[in-house]
Amino acid sequence: MFNKIILIIFAMKDQSKTKVEFIPLLLTEKTDIYTIRLNEEKDTEFNKFLIMFKDSEDEYLKGDLDRIIRAIEKISENGALESYFRNEGLFKDRVCAIPLLIEPRDKTKHGTLRLYCIRVSDSLLIVGGGGLKVTDNYEADENLESKVKTLQAIDNELMKLERQKTELIDEIVNISVQID
Repeated sequence: MFNKIILIIFAMKDQSKTKVEFIPLLLTEKTDIYTIRLNEEKDTEFNKFLIMFKDSEDEYLKGDLDRIIRAIEKISENGALESYFRNEGLFKDRVCAIPLLIEPRDKTKHGTLRLYCIRVSDSLLIVGGGGLKVTDNYEADENLESKVKTLQAIDNELMKLERQKTELIDEIVNISVQID
């Protein structure tokens, strides 16, 4: 009886975790770019981001989306160089955002788009989700904070694998992780 209770508690605890899969986005000589799919959903986080903003009537947001897409293309050609990203997470993680450069604008009328990523190395980038940033920092926006915290949890799991000598650049396509 006691063993059954432990198994049920363990099964319930495991169900609260989020399954993360790494899906190829662009694989080039310089950089492998992956995106993430959470809990076997149909769309990846990057696709959700594109769907959300691709038909925007706002010229500023269209410009931001174009800059983000161009930045990803440039990264695929040159590598995920540190200079292409804005650090967004904590000092101990590798969470960053695209675009690094944005057009100045009045935040009360127009926000800016942010796409959050994990820059593992010059040759491996993991693209997460993003959204419209109208606050001074991502922590002040529930949606953006959720995107960053998800990537921080993923990065934490990836760093554990690296400490166990897993070569992420070679194995990422075969890896799935669980996060809280």
